Amino acid sequence: MTAPAWRDGRPRIGIHTSTAGEASRALDIAARIGCTALQIFSGSPRMWPRPHQRMVGPAVARRFRQRRAELRLGPVAVHANYLINLASADPMVWERSVAAFCDEMVRALQLGAEYLIVHPGSPRDAGIGRGIENVAEGIARASRDVPEPFSAALAQGELRVLIENTAGHGTGLGSRFTELRAMLEECRVRSVAPQPGICLDTAHLLAAGFEIRTVEGLDRTLEEADAAFGLETVRVVHMNDSKVPLGARRDRHEHIGRGHIGREAFARILAHARLRSPDRAFLLETPIDRPGDDRRNVRALWTLLGMEAPVQKVAGSKAMRLDMSRPVRTSRARGKLRNRATQRARRAARNRAARALRRTAAGRPR
Repeated sequence: MTAPAWRDGRPRIGIHTSTAGEASRALDIAARIGCTALQIFSGSPRMWPRPHQRMVGPAVARRFRQRRAELRLGPVAVHANYLINLASADPMVWERSVAAFCDEMVRALQLGAEYLIVHPGSPRDAGIGRGIENVAEGIARASRDVPEPFSAALAQGELRVLIENTAGHGTGLGSRFTELRAMLEECRVRSVAPQPGICLDTAHLLAAGFEIRTVEGLDRTLEEADAAFGLETVRVVHMNDSKVPLGARRDRHEHIGRGHIGREAFARILAHARLRSPDRAFLLETPIDRPGDDRRNVRALWTLLGMEAPVQKVAGSKAMRLDMSRPVRTSRARGKLRNRATQRARRAARNRAARALRRTAAGRPR
């Protein structure tokens, strides 16, 4: 098989990028802020898809693939809908989750993504063992339900499911390496092909009690991960600083270097010999609190690598915003907002005048 054009020897650094308006727009944003890889949602992350949203339009998928080839970006990871709970013991929730996850697989295959990342979910009171079996069965069932011609692409290994580690809040699965290993083993028993892999999130690791901030702690964490499921299965590392301290068991992402993990720890992660791979992507999911935060966090990773961000000049990009913190407002849009504010003020003045007239007519003081 011919190696993809994006596999050019450069580190694969990226960030979760908005697809609002058009999926290919995410590629332009990523290239413009210095990414060599990226992560996207293929649909709304917090709503169940409606029937007309189950697939990507053929023209949209074609433009995405073409633009990606032009910009030499990869790998591309799709993050699954947050409502999906493959560990659920509730039959209705599980069936709906499996159907939604199957749709996620189809959309990821349409776009030519390499990875589909999913949180395991929670079995609630059904127990860890039951939840692990449900996750594996859900992945197996969704894989079997992928229709032609996408099932052929899946069988050829064009898309790999990655199970993400979690922070350990409540009854959620995936904060322990033993749980992740058991999920992979159950997928193997069910002959899921291609065999799923792992996505490790740095903020989740710290929150779950893994000391990744020191040399010894990082080495120990990677040794434990290798012993549990093999570091070769870790295809994506989510590079997120943490707003919460070690063992807090909460999922709160922070800008690189501003949280409890710190810049030195991220520099060690990026440079660690056991994490070097031409296929492994280091993808940010950091917040955007003000314009340009996406660019600054991407640049931070390149700086820690001792390299310049490979910013690409994207033709016709002036109308596109560089961050996804808020919609761009043109002068025309600002004018409309001013007109609406003026109309609201006039209505309020008319209402006050009408109330004053009614009080006067009733003989009451104004």
